[in-house]
Amino acid sequence: MQPSHHESAQQLRVQEWMRKSPLRVTRARASVAAVLLEQAQPVSAEVVFRCLLEIGEDVSLGSVYRILKQMEEDGLVLRDRHVSSSGVKAAYSIAGTPAPSRSYVFRCDVCQRQQRIADAVLAAQLASVAALEGYALDTDIVIPARCRDCVPSTGQS
Repeated sequence: MQPSHHESAQQLRVQEWMRKSPLRVTRARASVAAVLLEQAQPVSAEVVFRCLLEIGEDVSLGSVYRILKQMEEDGLVLRDRHVSSSGVKAAYSIAGTPAPSRSYVFRCDVCQRQQRIADAVLAAQLASVAALEGYALDTDIVIPARCRDCVPSTGQS
């Protein structure tokens, strides 16, 4: 079966990223990228780790997290937050196109630490309300907040 145009474009982006990355191309990095390319939906680092174990790749979970972080910083991977009954989990996928999608960024007003949140349901709801009310949304929506490190302690005992 031939890969679709979308899959081919993603594979080319992964190859391009690996060539341009200042990091050495390793089997582990190539394997993480290959696992992500095979996934239809965003997956957690633990799922990537289990897939690597199944194919006999000797890599630690910590290495998987480091590789995913580097791929995210370079714009190759998108990290979404998925909320379930077991809590909030990060889920990763190969970015479909180099153009940025709408994202929501919590920015600490003290230390300027940022956390990107990509949520398709939230994006659709905000776009719908914005269109209804006649507002244009920016690509990145910054939400001022205060991170847990900068919130004053409340006298815990």
